[in-house]
Order: sequence, then C-alpha cells, then structure tokens
Amino acid sequence: MVLVALAGAACLVTALVAGSKAHAELTRPPTAAERAAAASAAVASRWRTWPAGRIFPATLGYVTSLLTQEQARRVAISPADSCPAALDGAVAGLAQHDGCRAALRATYLDELQGAAYTAGVLAFGSPARAAAFASAVDRSALPAGLRAFGPAGTAAARFDDAARQAAVAEHAGPYVLLAVAGYADGRPASATGERRPSVFAPAGQLARELLTPLSVPVTVNCASRAWAC
Repeated sequence: MVLVALAGAACLVTALVAGSKAHAELTRPPTAAERAAAASAAVASRWRTWPAGRIFPATLGYVTSLLTQEQARRVAISPADSCPAALDGAVAGLAQHDGCRAALRATYLDELQGAAYTAGVLAFGSPARAAAFASAVDRSALPAGLRAFGPAGTAAARFDDAARQAAVAEHAGPYVLLAVAGYADGRPASATGERRPSVFAPAGQLARELLTPLSVPVTVNCASRAWAC
C-alpha cells in the first residue's frame, strides 16, 4: 500500500508539473518569430479577406505626360479569380510554376475615357515566390501576359487582348501587380501605325497605387482586439 501511495503521489506531481508547463506555454507572449509569421500571413491573406472595392478603389489618381493630375475611374471588377483565367502565353506558365494562388482583375478608364487599363493582382504563397515570378516576367514578352478585361455594357467593352499596347509589372511582398493598357475602343496596335508610350504611361502609376496598400507590413499588437496573442 505504501508503494501504491508513493506511485500515486509521483503521478500527481508529474501531472502538476505538466499542467504548469502547459499553462505557461498557453499564457506566454508570442516569440519574435511567431509575431513575424503572423504578420506575414496577414499580409498574404489580404487578397482574400479585403473587400474587392478596397483592393480596387473606385478612382485612382495619375499624372499625365503634360503634368496634369487626373483620375482613372473603375468600370468593373472581374468575378473570376483563377490565375489560368487571367493570364495567357508564357506568363501563365510562369505563374503556375511559382504557385500563383489567385489573380484578381479590374478595368479602369482614364479621365477622357480614351484609354483602358486592366490591372491584375497576383497573389503568391510568399514574397520569395512573388519575386521569382516578377523577375521571370521582366524577361518575358510584354504586353502579352495579363488578359484584358472588357466589361460588357461599359465604355471599355471593346478592350480585348488584341488591343493591348503596353504593360507593366510591379512587385511587393507576396503580390505582383500586372497592368495592360490600350485604347478603349479596341483598336489593335497594328491599326494605330505606331506605338505611343506616353498615352499609356499612367499604367505604372496605377499599378503602384494599387500595390502599395496591399503590401504594407503589419505590426502584431497583442493589446488590440484584432490579434489573439
């Protein structure tokens, strides 16, 4: 009976020690590595957690070649979000290779409604994957890559892949922003006789304006209700 009592006491002590360790693990503050991982995950999930209207604001500002400040107006957001549906050519293969998770598109018209811009937010699993894709795209043929999105019933309805005349690619964090531009009336590059880069130069400005808020780093604040530390 003495041995049984001693064994029982030993088990109780073991249970108390294990419980104390478990409680300490559950109540300790997160480590620096855990905070960094949580912050990275929060940025990487914005494409899924943010409303489409936040990712693609109703208007975007840009500066023309004449140094005038104008506004591009959003005409529609594509309901599809798959990478194969949004990309073509070699770029589609590169995106698949680097693990593209989603491709969100929206089309904007410049202030005079003469130029159309389709912007595509490509989400990847990590900044390294996004960087690898962006580097490969820089070496591939543009303006092919992002499919033009010409929403029916809008002034950009005739803007299609054949009308793409310029393209840009920007990268930040786990996202790559592709944008293609062309005339809203659908005129292909071959019909214009010459390329006019200055007409579609705002594409880069629009891309950066969309990409910046998506890729802003997050600070984990355990005192905030937004975080469960």
